Amino acid sequence: MNESLSSLTKALFNCASLRFPDSEHDRKAYQQFCQCTIPPESWHSLVEVILSKLLLVISIWGNVLVIFVLQRLKRNGDQMGAMKLLIQNLCVADMSVCIMYNVSEVVGVDSIYTTIPVCKLVAGMLWTTLATSSCLICCVSAERYLATVKPFDFSIDTRKTVLMVVFSWYYSLTFSIPDFYFITKVEVPYCGRGIVPLCSYDFLRGTDVTITLLTTLSATFLVPIIFIVCVNIAVVKTLSRSQGSNLFRKLRPKADRKRRGVVFIVLLLTAIFVVCSLPFATHLLCNALNVRIPREVTAVAYYLMLVNSTANAFVYSFFSAEFRKTCKEMFSSRLNALRNLLK
Repeated sequence: MNESLSSLTKALFNCASLRFPDSEHDRKAYQQFCQCTIPPESWHSLVEVILSKLLLVISIWGNVLVIFVLQRLKRNGDQMGAMKLLIQNLCVADMSVCIMYNVSEVVGVDSIYTTIPVCKLVAGMLWTTLATSSCLICCVSAERYLATVKPFDFSIDTRKTVLMVVFSWYYSLTFSIPDFYFITKVEVPYCGRGIVPLCSYDFLRGTDVTITLLTTLSATFLVPIIFIVCVNIAVVKTLSRSQGSNLFRKLRPKADRKRRGVVFIVLLLTAIFVVCSLPFATHLLCNALNVRIPREVTAVAYYLMLVNSTANAFVYSFFSAEFRKTCKEMFSSRLNALRNLLK
């Protein structure tokens, strides 16, 4: 009797086949019988691969352009020099996010590079760059807040800015330790594909990392998002009050207009960051609480973060007159030199 049942089950569920049941009930029965996991339709679809590579190219060229153009801008005092240094480091962090994400696409699933050291290094560096971007946005917002609220008393020099940058990287690296530690190579038996190595958290092997993930998520995403929103609300309120002050406009008419322009760019950068980070933070929260969400939602959350990493070039190009002028002068000189060579 048992042999006939086993034969009937095998007839219903061919474990070597790449065709799987459609209904959820049958899929669970299939996985239980075959002792394997039905693989996703695709870890990375063709559209996702093309999009990630496109965003990688835009991020590298755009952020490198911002770094070089900012370097050519004249330093109008220590505060503008400090803002340049913060934005340049933000560009480095954003560019690194796209680079590390694309590296993780290559080594993360069923690759000859899917080894324990590579998994830990790539995952840890990806989280470090993401967290550093968040911290540097906090530093930029705090710098603009102090410069706006206390324009005559506040001063910042290169030493303080370097300390802020170093703190951001070390703070992010500290809270990325769980990824360096808990991410590892996991061999999962996938139905129809055999044993597939992939980089994943250790909870696939039974380790409970919920508290650790929640702590890391709170420190590197939730707290920065709340801080950035509160600081920028305060900046907007201060600017609104200063608009009605005739004495303030008479004292610093030109400097005030330039300061408002810089603040507007910072507000736009932080708004893009918040909009792109909230879905990603929500995805990480669901992941930490072991709440299953559709793969499409996960893809959207990750790609929004990549979009955030490409935003700097567009924000500076379209909204900073000084940036556009310097960029035009830089390219004009290069084009003129090229024309002279061709003559």
